[in-house]
This record gives sequence, structure tokens and C-alpha cells, in this order.
Amino acid sequence: MAGISVEENSEQGRKALLSVTDKTRLEDVAQGLLDQGYQLIASGGTASYLRDKGFSVTGVSELTGYPEIFGGRVKTLHPVIHGGILGPDHNCFSETKELGIEAIDAVIVNLYRFEETLAKNVGEAETVESIDIGGPAMLRAAAKNFNRVTVVSSPDFYDDYLTELVKNKGIPSLDFRRKMAASSFRLAEQYNEAIAGWLEDTSGAGQGIALRYGENPHQAAQLHLPSGGVPENPLSPLGLTQHGGKELSYNNIVDLQAAVKLVGDFEEACCGVLKHTNPCGFGLGAGKVGLERALICDPVSAFGGVFAFNREVDLETAEILAKRFLEIIVAPGYTEEALARLTRKKNVRVLTVDLSVFLEVTRGRTRSWGKLVLKQDEDEGFEEFSDMKLVAGPQPDAETRTALEMVWKVCKHGKSNAIVLGNLHATLGLGFGQMSRVDSTELAVLKAGNQNLDLQGCVAGSDGFFPFPDGIEKLASAGARAIIAPGGSIRDDEVAATAEQLGVTLILTGRRHFNH
Repeated sequence: MAGISVEENSEQGRKALLSVTDKTRLEDVAQGLLDQGYQLIASGGTASYLRDKGFSVTGVSELTGYPEIFGGRVKTLHPVIHGGILGPDHNCFSETKELGIEAIDAVIVNLYRFEETLAKNVGEAETVESIDIGGPAMLRAAAKNFNRVTVVSSPDFYDDYLTELVKNKGIPSLDFRRKMAASSFRLAEQYNEAIAGWLEDTSGAGQGIALRYGENPHQAAQLHLPSGGVPENPLSPLGLTQHGGKELSYNNIVDLQAAVKLVGDFEEACCGVLKHTNPCGFGLGAGKVGLERALICDPVSAFGGVFAFNREVDLETAEILAKRFLEIIVAPGYTEEALARLTRKKNVRVLTVDLSVFLEVTRGRTRSWGKLVLKQDEDEGFEEFSDMKLVAGPQPDAETRTALEMVWKVCKHGKSNAIVLGNLHATLGLGFGQMSRVDSTELAVLKAGNQNLDLQGCVAGSDGFFPFPDGIEKLASAGARAIIAPGGSIRDDEVAATAEQLGVTLILTGRRHFNH
């Protein structure tokens, strides 16, 4: 639906509703609206403030015919107000005129200062009174009806709003109205999140579980979970059950989620070993087979690591694990004998995981630093496998392709500038988190060399493009016969030409899995 025309709006008469906690520059906005022929409607304190400044204002109570009730809790929640905001176009108000409902074309609203009240650590009653209901309702209504109504949720937008009023003869552009609508929904989301967090903290719903400590022993830490946990198993909302060992620490949780997500990316039975969220070994195969393959390339780094499986752990596998120093074992299940053997190790955290529950609950990525929060979608799926491009070397056979897909998946779970060397069954060399891809390549080759592993005929995966041919040259000299990478460098052709000259298969996926 297109925005209404200036002429149509002028014939109907324009009305603006103002209801603000922050009165910063309110007079400028009121005057700008009057200059464009708007009638001002305001609630309670906003109306009093504007009248004191000499403005002619219609109070909300005058418009609705109802006084504010419950100490001001209810004033704008009325059909005259919300009908005036939500009417889709001016023509539709001919149906509601006899009800006293006329179009409201601008909504200037900001919210009660809930977070400021919370920071003062006042009593619950005062905190509850600082929860705005009418304000968010008006913001959402106006934002929904952006095709006709302009919503302005903060003094930060006043300069742009006043410019739009003058530039467009009283009716801001549709693009501006969309922008303001988006900002209003974001504000409402953040406001609701702050209130929900306070309620959860005070009610115990979703309350954090105290962890042993944070990243360092002097840092306190909590694990905040979805509601639904039970006292005997507070980790149940994550699909986790802890059978023994020390309490979990912050670092344990970080490593645990990385480990489960690694093995969760494979349909084949497998074992992953992680240290500080980076894989230090991975093997395909169930039980003992997968475990022993996972320990081939870097058993030293596996010391004190997290061991994850996507199949049940049997006694034979448990006996190998029990002889090692490790922090966490996580698997979908254990035989009775295996669980009994592992729980004899008093310090080892032994967990059962429902993979489907855990992977669903932990979908998406969120990082926060104080009040700064970053969110993104989960990096899931490998649709690129159906459309990979061979740009150099011989066509890979089925076994080579399987090996390439394995190292590609493992690459996804290491820190950026990841290089993974492997064969059909296991990783042979791993290089993660370096400042350059060449450094990661040299580290992966070094790790394989430390275990006297033969890299002749291995495959290699890289989580990013090769900016220069030198990475390809180093991998080829180490023995790699096939390499998989996303591509995307301006030197892709030069890199491919080098691979062709060296007789190395180079597959470009066109899609990357970069993990900062």
C-alpha cells in the first residue's frame, strides 16, 4: 500500500500525538509540527509541559472522553487513540467519525526509563511502575502502520524528522517512515528484554546457575538457561545430564558447546577432541575406532581436553578414556559398564547429551560485552557440497571427496585461518587461529611431523581463500594431493594455475565457514 498523498492528508487535517518521558527539544518538534499544520494531542505530563511553554494542546482525556485512571496507568489505551493510529488510510475514517475516531498521522513517543530505575536499585513496586505499557503499544501500532503514520521514538531522530517535515511539506518520505518504524520495533525489543531479564532474575525463572568460575579463577560466572529445568538436573533444558565430576566452569561450557557442535555436523559415527574450542583431533568411526583415529595427529594437545562422540560409548572405549587426563566426556549415551568405569574418575565431567535438543537450543550466535550484543544466525548446513567447482588437477574419486568433505567440516569448527590435513578416516595435522594462512599451514604440517605421520597423498581444507599461491605450494610440498577452499581471492586464477602445475586437485566451494 502506497503512502497517502500530501493533498489527501491536508484535506483531512493532520494530528500528532506526543507522549514523552524525555522532554529534550520537545518544543522544537511541537513548533515544527504546528508550522506544518498539525494539531497537537498530548498525554498527561507532556500536555502540561507544552502548555507551560505556551503551546495549544488537546489532552488525550479530552479526545477520548475518559480521565486517566489507576494513577495514570491507563490513559492512551483507548480505541480513539489506537484507532486513530491504526486506520490504514484517511478514507476509512469516514466509517469511524461518529465514534470520535479520527486519523493520527504522527506519533512522538519515548518510554519510561525502566533501565535507569533498575540501576538505582529501588524497591520492586517502584520498578514495576517504571514499566511502560501504553508507550510500547503506541510505538508498535504506529510502526506497523508506517505506510501512513510517522513514528519517532527518540530525540536522537528529531533533527532528521524536522528536516523531513519541511522537505516534504509535512509528510516524511516513505523511506524515512520505514526507518523510524524499524528503530521503534528494535527499541521495543530491547525494552522487553530488559524487563524480562529483571523478572527472570527476581522470580528464579531462567535464573543463572553459578559456575565454578569464569575464564579465570578470579572471575565469577553464571550459566543462564531457558526455563524448564528441574532441581535434580538443572542442565535438562540443554538436553544435558551430568553424571559425575567437578562442577562445570565457564570455559567448560564454551568448550562443551564447541565439541557437541562439531560431532553434530556429522551423520557418520565420529569422535572429536577439542582444546580451547579448537579441534586437536577428529576421527570417523564408532567407539574405540573413532577415538583412536582422533588421537593420531595431536595427542599432546588432547591432554586435558574435551572428548565428544555422536554415538554411544562402550566399555572398550571407556577404558581408553579412563587412562587419560581429560576434562569432559560427552556422548548421546553410555553402556552401563562404560558409565560405571568413567564415573570412577572423580574429577572428570561425564555428560550425556540429547544432540537434537542441544543443537536446537544453541542455534544462533550471540556475543556480548556489557550492553553491546551481537547476534547472528547459526552457520549450518553444507549445501556447497552439491555445487563445488573443480578448478585444477584431476577429478577427485569418491574416497577423496569423502576425505575433503571431512576436513572441510572440521575446518568450520576451528578458529579463523584454519588449515586441516587429513585422510579418509582422520585428521593428520591441524593449524588454527594464526594471523596468516601460511602460519596455519606450517603449524598443521608441524603437528603431523611431530607424530611422524605420512602426509603423502593427504587432503587439505582451508576455511578461507588463499590470497597467494604460497599456501598451495607449501601444502603440495608437504604431500597434499587435493585441497578444498572457498575461493574468492582476486588471485584465484593464479592460485589455480599453481595447483594445476603441481598436479594438485583444487576444489572451490564458493561458500566459507569462517569462525572468529
